[in-house]
Amino acid sequence: MNKRVSLIIAMESASVHDLAVPLSSINNQLGVDFREIEVLLIDNGRYQLEDLEPLRVFNHLTFRYIKPAKIWSWATAFQQGVMLATGKYVAFMGPNFQFNAVDVLQQVLQTITAHPEAQLISGLLMRQEMNDDRSYAYKVESANHLLSGRFINRNLLMHSQIKFEDFGVYTEQYVGQQIEAVAQAPRKLESVVAVQFMGRALPETVLPPQPDALQLEWVRMMTRFLTRLRSLAPEQYVPTLAKTIVRFYSQAGADAAMTAQMAELTAVHAEQWPQILAFVDDLRVSDLNPAAPWNAAPARFNAYLQRISPLTAHVSVNA
Repeated sequence: MNKRVSLIIAMESASVHDLAVPLSSINNQLGVDFREIEVLLIDNGRYQLEDLEPLRVFNHLTFRYIKPAKIWSWATAFQQGVMLATGKYVAFMGPNFQFNAVDVLQQVLQTITAHPEAQLISGLLMRQEMNDDRSYAYKVESANHLLSGRFINRNLLMHSQIKFEDFGVYTEQYVGQQIEAVAQAPRKLESVVAVQFMGRALPETVLPPQPDALQLEWVRMMTRFLTRLRSLAPEQYVPTLAKTIVRFYSQAGADAAMTAQMAELTAVHAEQWPQILAFVDDLRVSDLNPAAPWNAAPARFNAYLQRISPLTAHVSVNA
């Protein structure tokens, strides 16, 4: 029977006991034909499994165990998983992920059946966090720009040549944004699909949470993403570039080092600067919110635009 869903798990040195939670959450799914599901376990970390026998307890699952000769990053593991998967849709998990309910796959497969044209199916993501007093907190968030909690048409990844390039903590966002840009007929599930839980021996290495404050690597990632977007979805390229520049000001415009990196980004896309200024001029007219930067502190905002302008900034751009 043809596989409809391939679940790709980058193990990252997890032990058999560590894998019990994510694999149980898959094995315990109700209302699905498990012949349509495959699980790719990619043993990519420093320490590899020595005994697969305990995994036989998950008797509903069809496993494919991949044991590379070298250590792979989780991004490389997922890239290889996409190449090896046979399912129409792929989903990505780490050893500290689990499905939130026993009917997640049933919801996904029903959506695939009802909407075969959908190239992206998204649910909500829940993250387990710990407070200073060691009590647990739970944060539910949208899967926008992420891979966690999403089921992606594999042909979409292959045809659009979307690959897991390494941008540290922003690798997931880099891939997720490209998928969103090209996915046709996306569908959303209103329920929490995946949970990223905490474990004493399981660091948040695979699909890590996004940092609260932007880091320098984000600008490098966005520079590459915008270049890819120009070829993947040309109609989205200029608006996305302009929105990126405006949003950056609110998030990190006061950081001199980050702003210098943003100047390098605008230099790479210098030919679009007149359209960016036109976009900003439209915002000045249409957005009269007193808190908007062009209203709250217009001189400061104008100085930011001047600092990153490819017409005035002195930057060195790597080829």
